[in-house]
Amino acid sequence: MTEGERKLPICDICAKTGLLCSACESKLSGGRITELDVELSRILYELTGGEIGFERAIDIKDFVIILANKGDLGKVIGKSGSNIRVISSKLGKQVRVIGTGNIRDMIYDLLAPARISGVNKVFKPDGSTFQRVRISKKDQGKLRMSIEDVSKIVSSLSEEKIEISLE
Repeated sequence: MTEGERKLPICDICAKTGLLCSACESKLSGGRITELDVELSRILYELTGGEIGFERAIDIKDFVIILANKGDLGKVIGKSGSNIRVISSKLGKQVRVIGTGNIRDMIYDLLAPARISGVNKVFKPDGSTFQRVRISKKDQGKLRMSIEDVSKIVSSLSEEKIEISLE
């Protein structure tokens, strides 16, 4: 994606009008996008006139996680968090913005402000692998979402399985 381009899960016309064209409707019915992606696209288009994009939105009980290109994180958040406040108000949930890319970086972002003491690849006897993420028990109170929710998010974003352990 070059400078000046941005990507929404739905086309600009659908984001602007609030009605889905056949191509965007097909994405929604085919499961490539969700109702939350559509709603967030409309909100961001309304806020910025189509200047900001995101890749995907994930609804977790108390949170909405917005996955955006690292270069767009600041734009999605807005000056002094203004966009996030509006999005949070319209969706009725807390919103967190996470940069896409390296799965390890996403795990660190999701668990912040808790500190990660280590990430190891574990090889099981059957030949499968998973990532074990270790967090100090002292930082358990700093977690903003449950360990299960973080595991679900990471698993939905990648083929990798993770296990988060408190030590």
